[in-house]
Amino acid sequence: MSHSLHCLPVRPKNAFDERTLAVVLMCILSSIVLLGSSGGPPLVAISTLPEVEDGTTVKALGVLVDLRLYDSGAEGIVIADLDDGAVAKIISTPGIKAQPSAYARIGDELLIEGEVSVSGTTSIIFTSSDDVHVVSQSELVLTVEAVSRNWFLFEGDVVRIKGFLERTGLGIGLRLYDRTDGCSIAVIPGDFDLERFVGSAITLTATLRFDHWLSALVLVPSYAVLEQ
Repeated sequence: MSHSLHCLPVRPKNAFDERTLAVVLMCILSSIVLLGSSGGPPLVAISTLPEVEDGTTVKALGVLVDLRLYDSGAEGIVIADLDDGAVAKIISTPGIKAQPSAYARIGDELLIEGEVSVSGTTSIIFTSSDDVHVVSQSELVLTVEAVSRNWFLFEGDVVRIKGFLERTGLGIGLRLYDRTDGCSIAVIPGDFDLERFVGSAITLTATLRFDHWLSALVLVPSYAVLEQ
């Protein structure tokens, strides 16, 4: 079954104007971000953190893949670069703003500013809750392809992910397909009724599991909504 038709939006007559306006707005927003960050700590790639000198204040951008609470009130955060799989550990201490556990979800993209502490080959960023920010929510970050490639970072977690829900080629079972390629993950509905969503673009809230009997990734849904 071909799914290419789902990826070909109909272009309205004023598409050129809308696209031009979008580009202009993007440039303006980029300029604001650059101006806001000028003179501040550098934004470093997660994979390069081991090369950063101990005590250096930096900014790091990554996807939240783990969050733990400590008795002290501090929170341990792990963010990842889904392009290369690099991960970084963050320790967030309480500030004026609520700790990330109060608002951040697995799969959200976070921007964090803090001080790098190097111990042997391990680099940890120490930050305050005031310097942890959600840049994008998980449904705007996670794709079927990215989750499939980095499944070990999300196994057992509840994720929000967008895709096309379709039946398998045999007509039995469901799969969530990536919006841009043929990558897909099996969906095991259980008691959750997904029939009215079949053939549609949806945002699926589900637990990602590796089924050892099937030797495959599966999504066990708890909620679904049609994309607007």
